[in-house]
Amino acid sequence: MNLMARQFMPLLDATFLTVETTETPMHVASLQIFQIPTGAPDSFVRDIVTEFRSPGPLTPPFGLKLAGGPFARITPALAPADDGDLEYHIRHTALPAPGGERELGELISHLHTVKLDRSRPLWTCHVIDGLERNRFAVYCKIHHALTDGVGGMRMMTQALATDPAGTSCAPWQYQPPQRDKRTAGSRGFGLASILGTGVSLGRGGVSVGRGIAGLSRLKGSEPVRLPFEGSAAPALNGRVTAARRVATQQLDLKRIQAVGERTDTSVNDVFLAICASALRRHLADSGLLPDKPLVAGVPVNLREPGETGANAVGFVWASLATDVAEPAARLKAIHESMQAAKNQLHTMEPGARKVFALSMMAPVVGVIASGLADRVRPPMNVTISNVPGPREAMYLHGARLEAFYPVSATFQGLALNITCVTYDGQFNIGFTGSRDSLPHLQRIAVYASEALDELEAATVEKPKRPGSRARQPARAKQ
Repeated sequence: MNLMARQFMPLLDATFLTVETTETPMHVASLQIFQIPTGAPDSFVRDIVTEFRSPGPLTPPFGLKLAGGPFARITPALAPADDGDLEYHIRHTALPAPGGERELGELISHLHTVKLDRSRPLWTCHVIDGLERNRFAVYCKIHHALTDGVGGMRMMTQALATDPAGTSCAPWQYQPPQRDKRTAGSRGFGLASILGTGVSLGRGGVSVGRGIAGLSRLKGSEPVRLPFEGSAAPALNGRVTAARRVATQQLDLKRIQAVGERTDTSVNDVFLAICASALRRHLADSGLLPDKPLVAGVPVNLREPGETGANAVGFVWASLATDVAEPAARLKAIHESMQAAKNQLHTMEPGARKVFALSMMAPVVGVIASGLADRVRPPMNVTISNVPGPREAMYLHGARLEAFYPVSATFQGLALNITCVTYDGQFNIGFTGSRDSLPHLQRIAVYASEALDELEAATVEKPKRPGSRARQPARAKQ
């Protein structure tokens, strides 16, 4: 194939191919649960599978596969697949009775363990029949080299309809409106993208240097956290094996927003506090809670307006304050840690933020790629990500999307990933863990629900005692 005809992968995208091993497959996935509409025929799910497999042009990146050649490992590239074997990529799977959450969780855990075949386009989809209460599920996984959380959310939902009678299709069948076709297939590939990365690094070097130098100036009561500053935590930072376990939890977004409003913190701060409480309790139950606070790597979206690359994500690091016993005080400490990280990014020009974030990630990627990640101090204890999704209900051929759960990737030495997706007033959390390190992952999901109860109780306004008067503000001295 002509070298210039290949779509060369940007450095960040290619990194997910580099760090992939049998023990740490680098795919991400979504689990969508749909309610079969009233009066639908018995063949409703089977008909969806048939339509998903119907021939036609595949929307990028679903119709692309890794290009071969002598330099494929050094400069990975994508090329159009010769044929789209949709029966291979789209499977019709049935749950064993009773088709409950337990059976679904076991199936998803198994499916997420299987590494994608690099000789084919890097995605598969399972339409899962037999879910209790007249529902079905769609589990779709795609290699992280082709998308990040924000991009994956967009791909999975843009093909759905916003009303039951609206037009909908599979993500790989979606054809963008005419005005977007000019950029629909543009993913930041090509030699120009590779050279552009170098130019960007050069232009941002001075600002990045200032940002790094400014870390010490911004340190106050809560320092700006950096990778590798924390200590390893048992179960979270040991050796990751190939098998996965997946758990889910659904919370009410309004409850989380209410806690944030009462405490002057963000939804993401409250989410981090929920995760912190669940992890603190899980480790304490096992007698493994470290004295020092756990540190979370929190992905941030680095996309600029009009940018269409597959991955545009960096990390900031935040204390989870797991050494603080009281829930409200823990939330306050987490908020201060996240605020310090945000303030650090805001001191730089928008273009330099990406360079700064990537420069902070470089040693993390280097350690993971070296195969030593489980033998050295971890860059963080856990990855926690918050991906915004549709605010209104979505439909697939009249079937209402009830829940949308993210299923993410784990890295060597980082046995747990917690990602949430907001959707139609819901807060859908996906817990993805190494099966041998976290055999009871569902307990953490249950603890997360109870952590929100604790935060509500700890932050609720206390009623005034009968007969008490509100305290008047002190008068200023004249």
